[in-house]
Amino acid sequence: MESLAKGMQAILEHKIFLHGDPCPQCGNTLLAPKMYPNSWTCSECGFRSVTSKTQEERLKDIQIQNRKDEVFNYLRNTSCFGSSKVFNFNFGNYSPIDEKEAKVRNKALSMSEQLAKGIKDDPMHIFLQGGTGRGKTHIAMAMMYEVLNQTKYVKNVRKKVGEEYQIVQVPLAVTFVNWSRFMTLKQESIRDDEKSKQFTLINTALQTADIAIVDDLGKEGNSDWYFQTFDELMEIREDQHIIITTNLEGEDLIKRYGDRSMSRLRKHARGNFISFAGIQDHRMLKEGGPH
Repeated sequence: MESLAKGMQAILEHKIFLHGDPCPQCGNTLLAPKMYPNSWTCSECGFRSVTSKTQEERLKDIQIQNRKDEVFNYLRNTSCFGSSKVFNFNFGNYSPIDEKEAKVRNKALSMSEQLAKGIKDDPMHIFLQGGTGRGKTHIAMAMMYEVLNQTKYVKNVRKKVGEEYQIVQVPLAVTFVNWSRFMTLKQESIRDDEKSKQFTLINTALQTADIAIVDDLGKEGNSDWYFQTFDELMEIREDQHIIITTNLEGEDLIKRYGDRSMSRLRKHARGNFISFAGIQDHRMLKEGGPH
């Protein structure tokens, strides 16, 4: 009965309380009610610690949360994906299993920092290239989230306010598009009004977002219509940030999409390639396949 009571108490504490640092007096974990997250108490010795934020700090936290909500709502509403689990991919849950994956992670983090610094005026075209199941999509989304964190979800723009121009902060627009799903949606939109509205929304975001991820380029069918669609996109995003994941290498990309599209992509792509060569297929590892 005693162990059952302790178990119930642990569950109750997990639901009601936040767990903090060790108590400075006895070492027991400090607890704070979720409704009052700045009031910490030790259940063993009775120690209390209250961390209060100024009104200005609380207002800043609210502003950042509002921006974050707006950015993520835009991302969810304008994305085209195979599985919603892609929205959970970040650097925090990317665990390298060897030195090659660690190098990929470090290079992606470095590029994310560079992208965040040049979010407004320094376009980057980033390629993540390698076989299926190597973690390209995970890294692409992680890079997007890292940029959002570093920029606090906003960019500075020059805007006319009254009779004067001022620098104001506006939420970043980011979108994710699985290319083969997007092309399927484009086909379906021809005869379906609802699909047509959805396609128009996503296509507009893909053309105008501050950062666009094009995932699994090369998985769509072989058709001039597909290639023309990509060429039109690259004409529009020639001087905008774009992150592309693909299992195709340089010559294969040129053969498939033509030198004109690749020329536009290479314009801001110098040094922005991450190769997943030599990295194991994680899907096969999970299924117990060959290592």
